Amino acid sequence: MTARVFMITALILAAACGITYAFIVWTTPITFTSIVKNDLEIRSVRLLNDLEQTVLKDSGPILERFMIETGAEVVVLNAEGREIDLPVSEGISGILRDNPNISVTASIPNSPGDKLDTATTQASSVEVMSPDSDNAISITRDSSSYPFTFRGSANPYTLTVFSGLTVVNRTKQALTQVWPYLALVVLAISLLGAMFYSRHITKPIVRISAISQKMADLNFSWRCQENRTDEIGVLGRNLDELSNRLSSALAELQTANAALHEQLDRKMKLERQRMTFFSAASHELKTPITILKGQISGMLAGVDIYRNRDKYLLRSLAVTNRMEGLVGEMLEISRLENTGFTLKREAVDLSSLILSQAEQAAELAEQKEQTLEVQVAPGLAVQGDTALLGRSVANLITNAIFYSPKGASISVSLSAEDSLPVLIVKNSDASIPENDLPHLFEAFYRVESSRNRGSGGNGLGLHITKIILDRHGAKCRIKNSDNSVEVIVTFNYSSIQSTS
Repeated sequence: MTARVFMITALILAAACGITYAFIVWTTPITFTSIVKNDLEIRSVRLLNDLEQTVLKDSGPILERFMIETGAEVVVLNAEGREIDLPVSEGISGILRDNPNISVTASIPNSPGDKLDTATTQASSVEVMSPDSDNAISITRDSSSYPFTFRGSANPYTLTVFSGLTVVNRTKQALTQVWPYLALVVLAISLLGAMFYSRHITKPIVRISAISQKMADLNFSWRCQENRTDEIGVLGRNLDELSNRLSSALAELQTANAALHEQLDRKMKLERQRMTFFSAASHELKTPITILKGQISGMLAGVDIYRNRDKYLLRSLAVTNRMEGLVGEMLEISRLENTGFTLKREAVDLSSLILSQAEQAAELAEQKEQTLEVQVAPGLAVQGDTALLGRSVANLITNAIFYSPKGASISVSLSAEDSLPVLIVKNSDASIPENDLPHLFEAFYRVESSRNRGSGGNGLGLHITKIILDRHGAKCRIKNSDNSVEVIVTFNYSSIQSTS
């Protein structure tokens, strides 16, 4: 683009300079001739007035001064149209007649009856012979005739004034000769002017083009920042506005896309969890149903070991109760995970709630010959569902008791850290493999060493606890620490409330 603008501008400048020079060459002779002619006419009128106030014999100085000042030739004709001798110096009079290289042909009225009552102007042809050649240059000269009378004379005369051999032709010749040098100047001016003009015009356009290319590559960090008031400035500001809007739209699309991906990932994760949950649930229900079916079939068939119906009816009832509990927990999980579930919000005395749950679990700890230590800071309260929070705390305490050996120490503490209540349940003489820690809150997940029904549950307790705590905005994590397992719950959704 810069090259095209440069070439076009250079051609326009060169053409403009050439046309201007040609116009000057053409108009200069015309203008010069017009000026000389008007000046000669004014002086001729003055000369005519002076001659009418002078007698013929005293007119010499006046005529000499006129011819010297104007460079014109003067001829005076009598009434018969014949030229009279004027009382002027020989060096001034007869310049045209005495010069062998110059001949003049003038159309002058020579009839005695031809009297000019008014001034007339006509063209005369002057032929100039070159001294060193036989060529002649024909120059057109103007002549003007004026009728007058000398003072004290009644005879009419005619004053004819021939314009001088002006330098008009020489001026034109000089302008023609200087043309090659002027062409170089015109070329230099055109090239320099085109160079600066093209760079000035195309520089912002080239920059805007580069910025538009970056915008096409979705890079909206560049700005034109044009302060010009012309169309280029308007284009630059429009590109800036377009860049801002596209950047905002792209950011919104990226945010929406990220949210959509997150939502899809969450749905896929939930779908995988749901499939895993139903698969595990069907597996958990299949075993007791098989046992129950075998016991009932054996009793109906009267098989030897099943003839004692009271014994196996009690066992069948225990299996049924276990199935009922499992189904109940599954229904509870489904209720908590339902998007339409609304968590009840009320003031919960967290300190009293933990003391109550610890007191209920004390008997279970005594049965396993374990020590239960409780340290609860008074007056700590949160917002939430009392029943659900009580169930989650109970699950954590009983889970610590179930998975600790005899003689272990179980500690439950509640304190305030950074204005937030923190619950810590710690059981000693226990450890969980590091590979199992990230999966403890998954449904039906049990550590390999506790998969037996005597010590292990169905793997839904911690899963339900995690759901309840998530619904309350609390964070829960499990870690191994000094031959013990710690469950740390931070209620970070609400500030501490005093219940006193």
